[in-house]
Amino acid sequence: MGELVDVKIDAILIVDDSSSSAEALSGMLAGQGYTVWVVADGAQALREIELHAPDLIVFDIGQPDADGFAICQSLKATPRNAEIPIVYVSAANDTASKVAAFELGCVDYLTKPYAFDEMLVRIQFHLKQKHVYDLLGFRAGHDALTGLPNRNLLIDRLQQAVKHAERYERRVAVAYIDLDKFKFINDSLGHEVGDQVLVEVARRLPLCVRDSDTVARLGGDEFVVVLYDQANEDITVNAMQRILHSIAEPIVVNGSEIRTTCSIGFSFFPQDGLDVETLLKNADAAMYRAKELGRNNFQFFTDELTAHINERVALEQSLRGALERGEFVLHYQPKVDLRSGKVVGLEALLRWNHPTLGMVAPLRFIPLAEEIGLMQQIGLWAMRAACRQQKEWQQGKVADLPIAVNISSLQFLQNDFTDLVTTVLQETGVSPQSLELEISETLSMQDPHSTIRVLTALRNLGVRLVVDDFGTGYTNLSFLKQFPLDTIKLHQSFVRDIERNPEDLAISDAVISMAHSLHLRVTAEGVESGSQLALLADRGCDEMQGNYFSAAVSDEQCAELLLEQRSLPMDRLGRKHTVRTLLLVDDEAKVLSAIERSLNAQACRILRARSAVDAFDLLATNEVGVIVCDQRMPKMTGIEFLSRIRRMYPRTVRIILSGHADVGVVADAINLGAVYKFLNKPWEQAELCKIIEEAFAKYENDRLMEIASIG
Repeated sequence: MGELVDVKIDAILIVDDSSSSAEALSGMLAGQGYTVWVVADGAQALREIELHAPDLIVFDIGQPDADGFAICQSLKATPRNAEIPIVYVSAANDTASKVAAFELGCVDYLTKPYAFDEMLVRIQFHLKQKHVYDLLGFRAGHDALTGLPNRNLLIDRLQQAVKHAERYERRVAVAYIDLDKFKFINDSLGHEVGDQVLVEVARRLPLCVRDSDTVARLGGDEFVVVLYDQANEDITVNAMQRILHSIAEPIVVNGSEIRTTCSIGFSFFPQDGLDVETLLKNADAAMYRAKELGRNNFQFFTDELTAHINERVALEQSLRGALERGEFVLHYQPKVDLRSGKVVGLEALLRWNHPTLGMVAPLRFIPLAEEIGLMQQIGLWAMRAACRQQKEWQQGKVADLPIAVNISSLQFLQNDFTDLVTTVLQETGVSPQSLELEISETLSMQDPHSTIRVLTALRNLGVRLVVDDFGTGYTNLSFLKQFPLDTIKLHQSFVRDIERNPEDLAISDAVISMAHSLHLRVTAEGVESGSQLALLADRGCDEMQGNYFSAAVSDEQCAELLLEQRSLPMDRLGRKHTVRTLLLVDDEAKVLSAIERSLNAQACRILRARSAVDAFDLLATNEVGVIVCDQRMPKMTGIEFLSRIRRMYPRTVRIILSGHADVGVVADAINLGAVYKFLNKPWEQAELCKIIEEAFAKYENDRLMEIASIG
């Protein structure tokens, strides 16, 4: 670390309104090899100090524009400038002036006129003292790995910041930063790689804030940023957004990309604390809240957060003894085949039956269990319990279905993980093919080479392997094709709006197509509606899992479901394909009825929707050839609706009903391909029937051409 500070100290700022005196002193110091700046007043001095941060200041405290003592006091209140030695020069030779100067922190005091030789000797002495102090102080106050200020220096600077803010009624922000899942990087890639990640993070953080702010490392993967003079939260938020974005950028170590994020908690002086310890404690509490809310975000401290933290501490204490007290249970959610409608597997989901809180939500306790190092023991218990349940159902002739168990990163990283799985299978008498192990996509890509090694060992054991939450991580397809997998689970965020969001449908289509090309099955998570189910089945998805069929239920309820052989009706597994289906969309029931009466002679099935939402559901469950839609509808115009439909169901022939004022807008939509034709209101029956007939003819011809091209 010596190379960082062992540099020649030779920058001197002279603040003196006497040009002759300043020029003479400047010439003498420049002749000794020093770099010298001269300014005439305090305001210029403050600007120059901000730009150049000199190593020593010669300050004439009798300034014409302001009180020299007040300027020096302001200078000393800033941690960045507090250690710059100041030699005061004054015509005043009284004791009171000297005492005041030394109380403000000057290192020397010379009375005008002074001898230049004496001034030179004193300057050289103080620069030498500063050099030694900087060298020793840097080592004592800075982190050896990153070179950032350590806890001791952070406390000192934060105390100075609080005193200054208190005196001048300013605000100080304290940001507590913790890297997300850094333990995984250390455990899977080694501490040397972890250290390089920390060094790179330490390099990036100061680039996101001002030079006058303090960035410190407390230890491990914890950092603190002190932001001075924060006029409002917006300034702080902008800085934190820069930090979140910067840390999320890939970090290259030994030629490999490592991705991490961070969670940030804030406290502000004075509203969140009046002393250093309280500010740090409250910022830390807010950081933990950011972790609980999904990581990669920042949270402000609030009074309510104190109660939340107390609750968290109590929950942690209860969690530490929950396994021994037998408070964990497994619930089971069926997986249903989208070709037969039958249950083809189960996922075991961990639940905590707290003695006073009842069933605690998994998102509330599983991250906490991972954080305090309990997930390995709990995960092993869950695997063993699921296998025992599977064997019991098998022997009782309830069902013989594979059961999936989620594996945490800490479990997966254990050197003896494959041996533990083998032991559990032997203890419970379950065949390896009856056990599925689910790992998250993010986990699989943290260290792909290690993932391949562990997955290969498990595959050789005969266990079925699943990648969970697919689409939410950073999958490298060159590695994915090497993973010995059986199934990919499409994350529920892509299923939630699949029937009305073109992007979600496109992503789902891509995942299904890619998985099938790799001979993998696809399970859609979080299916909540019949329209989602029909559309996924129509697009070739293999399995579904979600509340539409069954929520996760207790072992007794699951046994009942299996014994009654509950299944999905076959008519819901895909879209209905009826010859010539027409969809009418208008928010006015009278208009819908009038159109339907006009089309009585048409040989087609007519579906009606009063809104775009209803229309999306109908399209997800029915193969529609032609759509007639009103332009002026609430929440979503007809053109916006049909533009989405064009991307989701490009074979449909789309017709819009519009008034004269909409002609230009509709013409643009036709030119872009979103609309086939438009009809003016009120329409003529003969014209309407003719256009509908032409639309169906176009739809059928296009479909025949598509079939011919495939054949």
